[in-house]
Amino acid sequence: HEMTPDDALARLEAGGYYYVHDFPARGTFGIDTVDCRAESAAFRGVKCVPRGVHFISTNAAGSREGAIGEFVCVEKGGDVIVRAWDAALETLAPGRGMAEEDAERLAVATRDGREFDGVMAPYSIDIERAWTVLSTFVTTDVLDRCGVGIGTRVVAGDPDAEARSRDGASAREVTPYFDHVPRAPVFTDRATSRNPHGMPASDVTVMNTYPELRLKHAIGCFGADGWRGMLGELQLSFILLSALSSLAALEQWKRLVHVICSCAEVAVFDYPELYSAFIDVIRPQLERAGGDFFDFDDYTKENFLRPCLIDLARINIDASPDHNDTDEFAIDIDDETKLAEVAQKLQRLVRFVRESLHVNLLDEIHQAKADEARAHDAGEDAPVVVELSEGTYMHMDATDGIDVDIEHVPSTIEIDRAAAERMSWMSPS
Repeated sequence: HEMTPDDALARLEAGGYYYVHDFPARGTFGIDTVDCRAESAAFRGVKCVPRGVHFISTNAAGSREGAIGEFVCVEKGGDVIVRAWDAALETLAPGRGMAEEDAERLAVATRDGREFDGVMAPYSIDIERAWTVLSTFVTTDVLDRCGVGIGTRVVAGDPDAEARSRDGASAREVTPYFDHVPRAPVFTDRATSRNPHGMPASDVTVMNTYPELRLKHAIGCFGADGWRGMLGELQLSFILLSALSSLAALEQWKRLVHVICSCAEVAVFDYPELYSAFIDVIRPQLERAGGDFFDFDDYTKENFLRPCLIDLARINIDASPDHNDTDEFAIDIDDETKLAEVAQKLQRLVRFVRESLHVNLLDEIHQAKADEARAHDAGEDAPVVVELSEGTYMHMDATDGIDVDIEHVPSTIEIDRAAAERMSWMSPS
């Protein structure tokens, strides 16, 4: 409904201000989910900013450099964040950009005198709704972990990051911190790495064999924040991708989405709350990104998101352990409720992807299952390779009628006897 004058006044008093001095005409100013162009040098920023964390980006008119941003936090109604534009640098000046007494004078004039209400853009309810769902898990802890804490100027990427990566060093280890120097985000690469530094080779092999173990490792990399910290970094990477066109943010976003989706069919029973929250996180991102995320990569001729969403959509809560095994694996009532919630949200997500992005995940799941069945049938007739103690190799076709006594297999082959015992009921009768 249309906002009344009383509603507008209440919103103004409950919110904060982002005041920017001497912002250039035709410069681009962004806050959270919107960008605007200053029509004149009279522009002074944004008012009615809700409490919480927000992202600001600025770019001079005609600048060849990318936008520079910063996260700010409005802690209470009437807070005024003061910044000043540096014409020589073509970006925001370091810190508040002026003497403290001048900044305080402008803050009082903005809040109490309301001298600049006419030249400040209002932060609308629509922006608030869109930003809230895009930043649910973005906390100050998430920002600090990635080196882009409140007030730190943020740029899209670090030109030296790739070189450091080749040298085996992380950005946290070698990048010094200087106040007011723009910084690129430093994501939690260990959480998404297939070969984390210091992890024993045997553990790396197991982790990459079982995607659910890779997810467990990723969650552990976020310490006490757990999966909430992981989703916070997922949202942070999407925000920086959208606002700054950060390639590093895109790559982290893709890796985290893959880690979460690749084992969804199994891991949902261990982390139902994570997957319920993940669907809430991914949907507004897809709405904002649109169909572009489903386009094929010009170089690989593949799409990274489509198979991830197919894996996510394969979740079947009726396949939970308590439906198939003994009460030893029974799921508690809270998890059952959360699993039912996951199923409902997933149904709505699949419908949205089909109707809005014109991708039918269910058809692609059926095709994927058919391909897997054909591959499985072909694999049953494939030859088996066994390493003998003499170091030679022998091909044994399953139709040759050759039996192998697992009690006398050469020591070079490790046999899982429990798995061997299960084969009788796993094989077709």
